[in-house]
Amino acid sequence: MRVRKRTSKRTSTRMREGIKKKATAQRRKERKHAKTDPTWKSRHKKDPGIPSSFPYKAKILEEIEAKKQKDLEMKELAKQQRLQARQEALKAGDDIMEEDEFADDGQDGLAALVASAQQAAAEYEGVPNQAVDTQIDENDIVDYDINFYDEESTDSELEKSRKAYDKIFKTVVDASDVVLYVLDARDPEGTRSRKVEEAVLQSQGKRLILILNKVDLVPPYVLEQWLNVLKSSFPTIPLRASPGATTGTSFNKKLTQSVTASALLEALKTYSNNSNLKRSIVVGVIGYPNVGKSSVINAIVSRRGGQSKVCPVGNQAGVTTSLREVKIDNKLKILDSPGICFPTENKKKTKTEQEAELALLNALPPKYIVDPYPSVLMLIKRLSKSDEMTDSFKKFYELPPIPSNDADTFTKHFLIHVARKRGRLGKGGVPNLASAGISVLNDWRDGKFLGWVLPNASKYATNEISGTPIEKGNAAASPKTVEETTIVSSWSKEFDLDSLFGTLDSAIHSAAENDVQMN
Repeated sequence: MRVRKRTSKRTSTRMREGIKKKATAQRRKERKHAKTDPTWKSRHKKDPGIPSSFPYKAKILEEIEAKKQKDLEMKELAKQQRLQARQEALKAGDDIMEEDEFADDGQDGLAALVASAQQAAAEYEGVPNQAVDTQIDENDIVDYDINFYDEESTDSELEKSRKAYDKIFKTVVDASDVVLYVLDARDPEGTRSRKVEEAVLQSQGKRLILILNKVDLVPPYVLEQWLNVLKSSFPTIPLRASPGATTGTSFNKKLTQSVTASALLEALKTYSNNSNLKRSIVVGVIGYPNVGKSSVINAIVSRRGGQSKVCPVGNQAGVTTSLREVKIDNKLKILDSPGICFPTENKKKTKTEQEAELALLNALPPKYIVDPYPSVLMLIKRLSKSDEMTDSFKKFYELPPIPSNDADTFTKHFLIHVARKRGRLGKGGVPNLASAGISVLNDWRDGKFLGWVLPNASKYATNEISGTPIEKGNAAASPKTVEETTIVSSWSKEFDLDSLFGTLDSAIHSAAENDVQMN
């Protein structure tokens, strides 16, 4: 008997796909036919209701209809009572809460609304013994994409910044309840604008606080004099927003970043509690470029236990290019803004002098400084007014004796010395004075040598110019007007600055007295 060889059950791909195609077409045809079939029934079973054979069917239907009618009557009666209560409240002049839109939702909807309102109030007031999330996540940071600068404009950086002044400043002031005006402690008057202060005062309900940043770069007696002068106009708070340069000399070591930032945060929270606003207050931060606006916000956020750098920072101007809102907690939001060069009050200065001052204020990035020589000359004239600043300057650059009859000649010899020492040479070994000047301005920006400006109203500044002996630590502030005195006293009470900064003032006074004894 011949045994037939077993055949394979495998089929070709063409046959398998053909079978699938025919099966799909058959199922589609069956579904289409089922829709037109009169015997088709729904999957959901219909309630059969009360059977006709039930002996009490008529009575049950009457009871159901009577209950529906009674519910409608009760609903209409409740509506009439609400309307009557509303009319009586209007006659009495009381505030009315809109409840009509929630009346039809039943008792459960109203209870849910009340519970939601109570929860929101508890979150705002801060319920004790309740865990509070102090971490700031990405949802608490909002960037506003507003075009402040015209990218296609051919104007200089100074002109662009002046044109952007109206847009940036008005946007921040309109959105803020409190404006923090950040000043550089080395030159507060140079980074201050009276027009900005007047604009804030003209805005109804706004508060302005001067933040004297970089207090670690000036001696205690200089800081004390500037605080006396600035406090005569507006509430002023000393602050150290960043650790500072590690290679430079540091002053006021008791005024650490944690101490000053905690005091500022406490002052803002005190104002928020005293303002009785049923919303979070918005604090806008303004100032010249590179005065430390973003560092101020980072210091405040770090005191809340959040990220240490919610706002980007850098040692050059122009890092912040857009508005950024940072939510500290349910009662406080801070608005960071790009640095702007405020309109100058002295219209007699030339464009070169204005750009030289801005470069000395670190308000211009090095790549936009065409000629650094005027800025270096202005810096040397400033440092020559004090032996302490001059000695620090010569020690840092290891200057040899330079014979010179005027500041202009000394500046040229100084830049040649810096260029040769740091290798800033061109073809043929010619010193590159522009590159050396940029290097000097960068050293000044990083606080690698001492330098500051004294207030014009101070006794120390007057005696220093006249050459008579002086007593450091005394400052004769300009006389206060009645309006300025009222503003300072009332705003200081709102922020409770007298109690919050008593420790800081004592630290400044003790450091100033020690400095006087050492000298």
